[in-house]
Amino acid sequence: MNALLTQPLYPGPRSPHRSHASHAASAASHTIGLDRAGRRVHSRSARVTTRARQKLGVAATGAATFAAVLASYGTFRPVRDALLLDSHPDSIPWIFLATFLTVAAASALWSAVLARRAPRRFVAWVFHVFAACLVGFAIAVGTKLAPISVGRAFYVWSAMFNLFAVSVCWSLFADLLGPRTARQLYGPITAGGTLGAIAGPLLSRVLVGTIGVAGVLALSALLLELAVLGAAAVRRAATSLAEDAAGDTAIPRVTTARIASTATGAPLAGGGPFTGIAQVARSPFLSAIVGYVLCTACAATFLYLAQARIVYDAHLDREARTAYFASIDTWTQLAALTLQLAIAGPALRWLGPGLVLAVLPLTQAIGLSLLAAVPSLAVLAAVQVASKAVTHGLTRPARELLFTVVSRDDKYRAKNAIDTIGYRFGDLGASWLDHGLAALGQTALALATFPLAVLWLVLAAVLGNGFRRRAAPPTDTTTSEPP
Repeated sequence: MNALLTQPLYPGPRSPHRSHASHAASAASHTIGLDRAGRRVHSRSARVTTRARQKLGVAATGAATFAAVLASYGTFRPVRDALLLDSHPDSIPWIFLATFLTVAAASALWSAVLARRAPRRFVAWVFHVFAACLVGFAIAVGTKLAPISVGRAFYVWSAMFNLFAVSVCWSLFADLLGPRTARQLYGPITAGGTLGAIAGPLLSRVLVGTIGVAGVLALSALLLELAVLGAAAVRRAATSLAEDAAGDTAIPRVTTARIASTATGAPLAGGGPFTGIAQVARSPFLSAIVGYVLCTACAATFLYLAQARIVYDAHLDREARTAYFASIDTWTQLAALTLQLAIAGPALRWLGPGLVLAVLPLTQAIGLSLLAAVPSLAVLAAVQVASKAVTHGLTRPARELLFTVVSRDDKYRAKNAIDTIGYRFGDLGASWLDHGLAALGQTALALATFPLAVLWLVLAAVLGNGFRRRAAPPTDTTTSEPP
């Protein structure tokens, strides 16, 4: 009786029943976990697919924009070079001096304007201004207004277009894309530009007999207006890519400031006409880029002046000179396109920009030495094609990649100062240096190429190391670039 009273009135379930319930709950929990994991995998796959489509959109719009810019330039470039040789090549250094002064003034104005207007939106205005200038030159050429003066002014203006418009276009790309994305997309974007550079001379050659030189210049203005539409499309595509990466917790986040910058493109804070030059002077990395650009400009000017002397001494008429230069341009762009599509992207991803930048010094040193030994039209064509193909196919995307790891202000102000004032200063100095070396003979020019190449290679190594340090993932995962 006492034993019965000590037992509970409502005994709990027996242990077998508790084991069954536990197993059921465990199975249900496992099923829910698998379902959630499946949804996460599906969501991750969807995000990867979305990002791939967005990157394709950035690459396509960027390539189309760059193609329109270079097609605009390519329509009048062979004619410009042919017109230059209506006078003796000894006048070229003076034309380079005028070009340098003009570019320096334009660069200072650009730096001051960036403090008052969003630089990404101002890119369109830069293209509009150059298109308006092309229309003005078309009217002047069509009415035969002061042909000699207009021809000289057109050379100076076209040189500024080649540097300024292209530099602004790459500033936009560097601002919108992080270094990881740029490594993947700069190859296709550069290839698109090469297609435009091929199309421009072909359009000029086919249509010049029908619409004349004035019509070709008007066509160039139209192509540049197409680049305005392309720049707007690039901004939209890059903004969408950045916002998607910012909302993905499965990949490192970009900084809030970078996303806000991509979305709004605010004006650059403060600064004046010489801010870009001051920024270059304060930064060892930017100073090394200037050094590399100066070496590039010196070697390119040596080759350009050698070309001028060889072609001038060949006594070709204007039409023959135009056809010869157009042929070099066509083969150059085809070779550059091959390098961009097959080599540039993988080389930048696997080797980095430093080793890629080392290719041009070796190519130019060999080419200039060969041309000094055999100064003929055939050798000149081969050296020009090889040098320009490496410049456009490998060096350009590698050098532009360097600006993806600098500040937004440097991408516009400092980069523009480097690409315009720096490059044209190299042209100016090398043109007068070449004048003195030419008086000593071709051997002196060939010997001067080797110390230039050594310095050039050292700068390439310095830039490669600097890029790796700046692009290294930070310890805080909230500040790294999107893939």
